[in-house]
Amino acid sequence: MSNYQKNDVLCIGSPAIDLVFLVEDFPSPDQISLAHWCKQFCGGSSANVSVGLSRLGVYSGLIGKVGRDPEGVTLLNRLISEGVDIRTVKITGKTARTVILLTGKGEKTIIADTECVLKSENELLQEFMAETRAVYIGDCFLPVAQKAVELTRDTGVLRVLRLKNVHVSSNLDIEPLFDADFVIMNEKTSSRIGELRENFIITRGKNGCYYVKGDITVEGIPVDPVDTTGAGDAFCAGFIYQVVKKSPVEKALQFANAAGA
Repeated sequence: MSNYQKNDVLCIGSPAIDLVFLVEDFPSPDQISLAHWCKQFCGGSSANVSVGLSRLGVYSGLIGKVGRDPEGVTLLNRLISEGVDIRTVKITGKTARTVILLTGKGEKTIIADTECVLKSENELLQEFMAETRAVYIGDCFLPVAQKAVELTRDTGVLRVLRLKNVHVSSNLDIEPLFDADFVIMNEKTSSRIGELRENFIITRGKNGCYYVKGDITVEGIPVDPVDTTGAGDAFCAGFIYQVVKKSPVEKALQFANAAGA
């Protein structure tokens, strides 16, 4: 591995194909909503973060999986074109897909397929994780996230974990995840957790974000929302970019807000 450029940041979580429908309103049960348009995009939270970091000039890699299908080829080609290291992307099964319903108000509902998501801690590549400066732990099953946090403990590797509603909606033991250096989540997710820890960063959409340690609130940047899909991923990429540069946390949060906006 010494012959290769080492990654500054290694993102953990599989890419996916996003199928986005623009609708007037979300359908109620047993109803049909007609779409104004339907478009296909390359996505997946961790893949988005890796691309965002690469665009900011950070050497980034991705530990994930894609399927042996045309969608997998599309995702790999896009990652390569964006400068993301794909040596740790495994090709197996069927590529993950995500259905996103988007309204004209910028509201969204997401249905995520788990076909090709990282499920087993054995899918983590420890030798690559040991050679990076930071890891972003995103869309993967709980055992994988917990193992990633554990493997990078006391190694000097910065650990940024993204906590989502699916982690707190199934009565799972998420306590070990809080050992990460930073745990990022939105307000809805944080409302379902009892005590907030010092390393929690709460994103608040147009209202900015809040860092528990130091009681730091950073105001949002006003924009007219068109599509909020991926805004949280852009926030994470901007934040990691700054903390890897050793910027103060408050400056990193300001930059992250701008990236998300």
